[in-house]
This record gives sequence, C-alpha cells and structure tokens, in this order.
Amino acid sequence: MYDKTLRIATRKSPLALEQTNYVKKKILSLYPDLNIKLVPIVTHGDNILNKSLSKISGKGLFIKELEHALLENKADIAIHSMKDLPVNITKELCLVSICKRGNALDSLVSNDYQSINQLPKGAIIGTSSLRRQCQLITYRPDLVFSPLRGNIETRIAKLDQGKYDAIILATEGLNRLNLKNRITQIIPAELSLPSCGQGAIGIQSRIHDKKVLFFLSRLNHLKTFIEINAERAFCRKLESGCQIPIGSYAILKKNKLWLRGLVGSPDGKIILKGERRGWYNTGEKMGYSLANELLNNGAKNILNNLHIKKFYYI
Repeated sequence: MYDKTLRIATRKSPLALEQTNYVKKKILSLYPDLNIKLVPIVTHGDNILNKSLSKISGKGLFIKELEHALLENKADIAIHSMKDLPVNITKELCLVSICKRGNALDSLVSNDYQSINQLPKGAIIGTSSLRRQCQLITYRPDLVFSPLRGNIETRIAKLDQGKYDAIILATEGLNRLNLKNRITQIIPAELSLPSCGQGAIGIQSRIHDKKVLFFLSRLNHLKTFIEINAERAFCRKLESGCQIPIGSYAILKKNKLWLRGLVGSPDGKIILKGERRGWYNTGEKMGYSLANELLNNGAKNILNNLHIKKFYYI
C-alpha cells in the first residue's frame, strides 16, 4: 500500500480534469484511505491557440510539462489521453496502466446536418486533424476543411457561432463531458479510422517508483492494453512520433485481435490501408508486420515527403 499522498499531474482543460477525476475515483475504489492531490498544469500546447498543431510540433506539446512534473518529483503519476502519448516514452518514465477504453471512433457534430452524406457541397468542416481530413476528403472531396483549435467546449461554441457547418471530434471526449446529445453521427471506422489509442486514458509514472507501479497496475484493463499495444506497435514502426497522418485501430474479441492501419497524404490523394488478424498475444508482431507492409507499398515515400514539408498529424 502506498504510504503517502499520491500527486496526480493533469492538464487543466475540462476534459483532462474529467478524465483525471475518473482515474481518481478508480484509485480510491481500490485504496479508499489514500490521500490524493491533483497537480493541474498548463502545457505549451494549451497556450498555442492561434496555430494548427499540424503547423507546429504535434501532440507531444500536451504532455511535456506533465512529464517534467514527474521527472522533477512534483507529481507521482500523470494522466493522459492515450492518443496524445507518443509511442516512444522518455526512458525514465513508463506507462503504468491503461484504463478501460470508451468509444474510439470520431463523431460529426452539426446543428443542421445529420451525417457526412447530408453535408452540402462546399460545406466547411472544422478539424485540425490531418488524419481525419485526409480520410474524409477522399470520401467527400467537395468539402472544405478549416483548422479548429481549443478545448471541446470552445470548438462547439465556434460551431454554434456559425463559423463551421460541422466539426469532427472524438466521440469519447463528448461522452465524458456529458455532451453526447451534440453528436449527430458516430463516423464508422471505414470512413475515419481512429487515432492510435483514441478513447482510452493512460497513467504514466517514474519507472523506478516500484510502489506506484505495483498498486496502480491493478487499474490496467487487459483487453484495452492488448488492443492499444498493437496500435502503438504499428505507429512505432512507422516512427509516428514525427507526427504524420496515421490511423490505427485494434479490436479484441474472443481472444482474436483485428488490427487495421492507415497512412495517408494530407490532401487525401493517397490512402494506404491494411489489416491483420491473429491471436491476442501477437498484437505487437501484427503491428510491426502491418507497418512494414504499408511502408513497402508506398508509405515510405509519403512519410519522407511529409518530413521534408514538415507536416504533422494530430
């Protein structure tokens, strides 16, 4: 049993705090006598709201300050959206647990249209995700995609102000903030393959803090861990820490794992897809194998071009 106050580093956004309080309740359900203190932190990414993340340094901007809090012993664990956590973690830190995943898919939010198919020609879609954009523009090349930053409430407010005909958000983020009523369509994975780890919460800590690792490992949801481990293996082989338009999504059912992966060009002119099916304990191997297949089929050229042009994915 941990014998002191557990300090949890978290971003200050409403969604981050909701996710942190979710984890806090899970911890207290196992260790009701534990004293827990939240350590709210504003990250560099939270402060840059006038630029698309596709123009700067990608999602790592949302975790660096939280990791520094761990490394400087200002916090004991940090809570992240798994889709924000780079596949290569700072060597002094580790991923302790992944909580049970919610809905991993993207959602369309609109005040006037009920689905992607109903959107009129030239409709303005708000998203800063090149992953979402490159897939949806392939399906609907007549749509116009416009950058959209800020927390979920800010993005919805911009929609309500009439700046967009629709916006694309992560379904589980809306669910966690009790905004399910704003969802007009949950977009099938066939149209928008999710980001690696989307819909799940990860807990990070120092690799040598054995007490924390021991008692927080009980929060790990094995099915979710297996799925996301396969997704992260796929992205790791593609070196997606450099931020590129990638989707990866794994589903575990009856000990069988189904992994889908995607690499695309930002303009949607090239979309490379593949999949693997295998036993639950072969997820990492499947991820590497699928990544190699796409690399050999043209993904290597896409990634090289993106590195040169300094494109990034969200």
